[in-house]
Amino acid sequence: MGSLRRIIGLLKPYRGMVILAFLFQSIVITSRLIQPLITRLVVNEVIIAGQQALLLRLLLSLLGLVLVRASSGFLRVQLMERASQSVAYDLRTGLFRHLQNLSASFYDQNRVGEIMSRMTGDLEGVRDYLAEGIVTFFEQTLTFFGALIFMFTLSWQVALTILTTLPLIAWVAFRFRKRIGPVFREVREQSAQLNTRVQEDLAGIHVVKAFVREDHEQQRLELENRKLLALHLNITDIWSDYVPVMQGLSEVCTPLVLAVGAALIAAGRMDIGTLVGVTGYIWMLTQPMRMLSQIINGMTRASTSAEKVFYYLDLGSSIKDVQDPQTPEKREGHVVFDRVSFRYDEQLVLDDISFEALPGQTVAIMGATGAGKTTLVRLLSRIYEASAGRVLVDGVDVKLQAMRALRKDIGYVPQETFLFSESLFENIRFGRPEAPLEQVVQAARAAQAEPFIEQMPLKYETVVGERGIGLSGGQKQRTAIARALLIDPSILVLDDATSAVDMQTEYLIQQHLERAMQGRTTFVIAHRISSVKNADQILVLNQGRIAERGTHQQLLALRGEYWQMWQDQLTSIAGEGEVG
Repeated sequence: MGSLRRIIGLLKPYRGMVILAFLFQSIVITSRLIQPLITRLVVNEVIIAGQQALLLRLLLSLLGLVLVRASSGFLRVQLMERASQSVAYDLRTGLFRHLQNLSASFYDQNRVGEIMSRMTGDLEGVRDYLAEGIVTFFEQTLTFFGALIFMFTLSWQVALTILTTLPLIAWVAFRFRKRIGPVFREVREQSAQLNTRVQEDLAGIHVVKAFVREDHEQQRLELENRKLLALHLNITDIWSDYVPVMQGLSEVCTPLVLAVGAALIAAGRMDIGTLVGVTGYIWMLTQPMRMLSQIINGMTRASTSAEKVFYYLDLGSSIKDVQDPQTPEKREGHVVFDRVSFRYDEQLVLDDISFEALPGQTVAIMGATGAGKTTLVRLLSRIYEASAGRVLVDGVDVKLQAMRALRKDIGYVPQETFLFSESLFENIRFGRPEAPLEQVVQAARAAQAEPFIEQMPLKYETVVGERGIGLSGGQKQRTAIARALLIDPSILVLDDATSAVDMQTEYLIQQHLERAMQGRTTFVIAHRISSVKNADQILVLNQGRIAERGTHQQLLALRGEYWQMWQDQLTSIAGEGEVG
């Protein structure tokens, strides 16, 4: 019920439309409630009493009620659809904005397919309830009590007869809701699992095909699909156990009313017109009873869908701006790590990291896979938050700076390049959407992306596929480097940015990057010694700690881990030469 109250609360900005919609629906219901009274007059005054002059007026009254009901119903549908679609728009945009503000750890722990399921299926379930569910509940409730009042007015004996069936129907409805609620939750969870499976398989379709695993993935999908089928069949079984009982109990009312009415007419306590009028209210009383299962079904679906949507909305980001952020006097790329540690859940990833990068210097970070290299540079822009110690950029702790301003001054080239399904021009100027073509070309030239772009059919207007499909790994990386250079940052982070290019292209990129890196503080994560040997400072990480630090020559002189990496790469290059 808490979820349902929150759903209804979403209509507050559109309460004018909602009030009008309910007003029109009340007119529809009132017109239905009046109709049996007119029918009663037709029987008693026209058919039995013979007052034919009343017939035309009564028929015109019935026709007028039909027109009022049709026009009011049309306006009600229009208003509630507008209100529900507006709420869906607000929810969708608000949820997307909220998801963007959540920290990276949220996405480390939640799968994209599940999130997409919440933004589509669950959100649409909430909208459906706002458009029809609430109105249906209001309509059936008002119809039931209105018909009951009119029936009591016409014949309290008949009304009491029908009321005897209500406790049993209510008990069956309560049992139905208790059984079907948990199953609907399982259905939503399993739907999210299925969506995740489909999303992952389609995103990794090239890997699936490369390893000839289509049959295996098909079997895994069928397994998840069978689970969803079993849950839906379980809902069908529950439905068949309870719904026919509720419908049967409600349909018993008709013979009960006719029996009691016939007895009252025989006793002279009711006229035929009143019996006809009373029977006109039977449908209005029994229809809400028959609809009870659908109302419960809709409420359960809506509350189940809303739970996950509201869960995401209520989930606050673990990384937030301070109330009064501080801004450095000058952004020049002065970086200090002061005894910084970082834990991911209970795992210690970085331990007591301290170093300083002066403006314009290049700091290289090396180490084995899992040593914490990428995590370290992500602390700069508060993608992750340091568990202990301080990260200072231009003299101010990054925790005290506004994240948007901080991140706008850090150009980041990720290890796994992501490009959007847009033109190369739009991808390169993603960080500066107002940048003209001339600046985009300069950035592409500095990243050695211009040669392959000029060979494209539409050059900079060439649209790349999803995640950059259609470009080679090296082409994607060079595009990402151009994207980072275009924002003209004081700090540049290259996270293994040339791993997907050959050594010749890497050399050309480095030649251009040396000019682009002048005046910027640059962090270079790399596995190739050739990418870091000119760095002002090289940090070698081992199990989250700085094992060695110094220049290329200083570290070679230590004959430690860095020297061993140097030897291994020399041996590898020599081996390739022998093979050649």
